[in-house]
Amino acid sequence: MGTNLSQVFVQNGAILTATGLFNVGAAGAVGLWADGAFSVAALFQKTFSPLDTDTVTTGTPGDPSVALAFANPVWLRKELQIVQGGSGNAIATPLIATSAIKRLSVDVYQEWAGHKATITDAKFNVANAAGTASADGDSYDFRFIIRTTPTDQLSFYDANGVSPFGDFPLGAFNTTNHKVINMSVDIATVADADAVANLSAVQAAIAASPILSKIVAATDVSNDIVITALHPGLIFDLIIQNVTNGAKAQSIATTGQVLGTGNDWQVMGEEFRCQSRVGNFNRMYLPQTIAPIAVKGNKYHKITVEYAHNWPSSTGIAPAGELNQVVLYVGASTIIAQDTTDQNITTPFGITNATNVLESAKYVW
Repeated sequence: MGTNLSQVFVQNGAILTATGLFNVGAAGAVGLWADGAFSVAALFQKTFSPLDTDTVTTGTPGDPSVALAFANPVWLRKELQIVQGGSGNAIATPLIATSAIKRLSVDVYQEWAGHKATITDAKFNVANAAGTASADGDSYDFRFIIRTTPTDQLSFYDANGVSPFGDFPLGAFNTTNHKVINMSVDIATVADADAVANLSAVQAAIAASPILSKIVAATDVSNDIVITALHPGLIFDLIIQNVTNGAKAQSIATTGQVLGTGNDWQVMGEEFRCQSRVGNFNRMYLPQTIAPIAVKGNKYHKITVEYAHNWPSSTGIAPAGELNQVVLYVGASTIIAQDTTDQNITTPFGITNATNVLESAKYVW
């Protein structure tokens, strides 16, 4: 059974609303409405302790035996609703019968890291076929082969100026084959890749390119020059060659990107997707340039609830045979603590907090 992203809620504060009336939540405040009241108590139970044999045979209570884990947690609530206050009407999911919830997952924040290419000393210091060594000051050709390009909305349309990485240049696309972008750099010290003059020359060459300057950046990392993609989804190969002595071209080792979870661009992307698609029920976004609730630079934990619906008579947005998907992002400014007890998400969603390390969780019914 497929799923369909239907609603996104974004909490930028540190604490989920625990009290108050349904329709008077502060703008942006998010709360869990369970069985007719706001609550931060447990929504389900993951373990139980069978009675001691004394209790069964004599009626006298004894010590409970070792707690056993349910294969599927048992719901303690009949209905669940996620509510968010606004400057006007509050917004909310439908009343979701917990018996209709099929999957629930908690994914903790993980920082996004771009695709990287690492240039070591040996890649500059290469002799040609005749045995002529590379010399300081030789000219090198850098060839960036663009294999995949971004697909997130903020890389191409950012009317609110909230993108953390700017517009992706259309010149980096090629609809018939992989795009190759060249730049030339004179390497002052071939035996030391991250020499100050070398790094400065590479950075200057990138800055001088109207395309490369928007998609990659060069830094000094552990005695190497590391060139990193500035956009999620940008995957490239890098080949460098000493064109002065004609040495064999060198392929540069790469490290794949880490997309992560709960980064600002991911949260905004999902929010924009719901805005343009369905308006998040009574949260109608017209025009589409309205500012998102997610904040640039903020970091978020992600809670996903997927539930069945009686299409077409229900309020479900997903087509028949698919699950509605509600996503709640809980953030705490630009530095998010791994210990989030004070965010009131560990207890309701049964999250394990071991030694101040929050753990992801997934449940299926």
